[in-house]
Amino acid sequence: MTEELLDTIRRLRCDYFHLGRELGEIINEQQDLILALKRENKRLEREYWNLKQTKRRKK
Repeated sequence: MTEELLDTIRRLRCDYFHLGRELGEIINEQQDLILALKRENKRLEREYWNLKQTKRRKK
């Protein structure tokens, strides 16, 4: 009985360890996507500001 319980605990620990790794990889991918979107947003904001400045100068 004790041996079975220890086996179950080892199996669950291993499963949780793998689950944690998978979740960590998913979180890293999501963070990379967020950073890419932030960079793109900054670039677009800068481009928009430059367009406004150029339009103002032409008036």
